[in-house]
Amino acid sequence: MKRILVGFVFFALCGGFLTAAEYQGQDVDGVTYDATGYSHSTGKYYSVQVEFEGDEVTIYFSRGGHSTLTLDDEEIDDPHSISAYDYTRGTYWDIDVDGLD
Repeated sequence: MKRILVGFVFFALCGGFLTAAEYQGQDVDGVTYDATGYSHSTGKYYSVQVEFEGDEVTIYFSRGGHSTLTLDDEEIDDPHSISAYDYTRGTYWDIDVDGLD
C-alpha cells in the first residue's frame, strides 16, 4: 500500500495530471492556428502560427524558427488576448489567435 501511495504522489508531482489548453471547455491542444504575436521585448507584431500543449504554446515564425512560451492560464478566456511568457528570453507575449471563436 505504501508503494502505491508513494508512486501516486511521485506521478502527481512529476506532471502526471497535465491539463490541456482549453477554450470554452474544448481542448485546443495539438492544433495549429494562425495568429498575431506581440513581443513586449521588441515592441513588434509578428504573423505566426501557434500550437497549444497544456500550459505551453509554441509560436512558429513565418521566416523559420520557433519559441515555446508558458501560458498565464491554460483556460483561454479571450482568444484575442492570450498572455504568455518566454522564460528562455525573459519576454512577455500577447497572442491574438484566429479561428478559435
